[in-house]
Amino acid sequence: MTIDLKRRSLLAAGVAGSAVLGCPVARAQEASFPSRPVTLIVPFPAGGTADMVYRALAKSTEPHLGQPIVIENKPGASATLGAAAVAQGRPDGYQIAVMHSAVLRLQLMQKTSYNALTDITPILQVSALDVGILVRADSPYKTFKDYIEDARKRPGKVNYGTNGTATSQNLALITLAAQEGVQLTHVPYKGDAEATVALLGGHIDAHAGGTLLGTLVDSGKARWLAVFSDKRLKKWPDAPTLWDLGYKIPASSPTGLIGPAHMPPAIVKRLHDAFKTGLEDPHTTSTLERYAMDVYYKDGPAYSALIRESYEIEKDRVRRAGLLAAA
Repeated sequence: MTIDLKRRSLLAAGVAGSAVLGCPVARAQEASFPSRPVTLIVPFPAGGTADMVYRALAKSTEPHLGQPIVIENKPGASATLGAAAVAQGRPDGYQIAVMHSAVLRLQLMQKTSYNALTDITPILQVSALDVGILVRADSPYKTFKDYIEDARKRPGKVNYGTNGTATSQNLALITLAAQEGVQLTHVPYKGDAEATVALLGGHIDAHAGGTLLGTLVDSGKARWLAVFSDKRLKKWPDAPTLWDLGYKIPASSPTGLIGPAHMPPAIVKRLHDAFKTGLEDPHTTSTLERYAMDVYYKDGPAYSALIRESYEIEKDRVRRAGLLAAA
C-alpha cells in the first residue's frame, strides 16, 4: 500500500511538472515551426484541376516555408477526406488540407466524422473551382437546350457524370432538372480523369466537372454545353453560363487551405504568410490561368466568415434538392 501511494504521488508530480514545462516547450515548437516536411492533403485524384493547382502552389511556397510540402492525394467520399483527416489530426501545422464547398454539403446530407464549422482552422482562401458540363465533339447535342429537350423526350435515358453525389455540379443539375421537369440519370466517378475515359468511350452522354476538362475542348475532342460560373470564362468566352441560359444556379466552389481546430496562432500565421507569398508567385498564377481559375485570396478570418456564409447557401441548395439530412 505504501509503495502504491508513493507511485501515485510520483505520477501526480510528473503530470504537474509537464504542465509547468508545457508552455515553454510549446512556445519553442511554435518558434521552430516547421522543422520537418508539411503534408498537404489534396482530396482529389492526381492530375486533376485542383491537384495541379495545389501542386504548383506547394512548389512556389516551399522556399518561403523552409521545408518540403508533401502532396497526399485522398480522392473519394465526395472529396471530403482531407477535411476529415485534419479534423481528427494534431493541431501542430504538419498536416493541412484543401477545403471546398463539398465538405459543407456532405455534412448537410449525411452524418460525417467532422464538423466544418468547429473542427477546422481556416488558413487562407486560394481560388474557386469553376466547373462546366461538356459532351464529345461528335455528340448530337449542339447546345444545352438540345440536351435538356432530349431528356424531356426520353425520361431517365439521358445521363451525366460528376465527381460525386455531394459535388456542386450534381446539385446544380438536380436543381436544374427539377426546374425543367426532366429526369436526368447521375453517374458518379472518383474524378475527372476517370470520367473523361467514360465520356470519350461513349459510356456517358455528358460530364460536369472541373475546368481541366477544357483541354478536351481545346484539342477538339469535346465542347462545352455550359459553364457553371457567374460570368463567362476568359479562356472560353463562347461557352454560355447557366446564368446566360436563364438558370440562377451558382455552382463554383470556393477553395483554400485548412488545418485542425485549435492551431496555435503563430503556426497559422507562418503557414498563411508562406502560402500567400507562394500564391503571388508567377508559377502559381500562370498555373491558375492555365486551368481557367483566378486568385480569390482571403486571410484566415475572412475565409472563416466565407465558410460560414457558404454553409447557409449550401444548406438552402441541399434542401431544395431534397437531400438535406434529418436533424
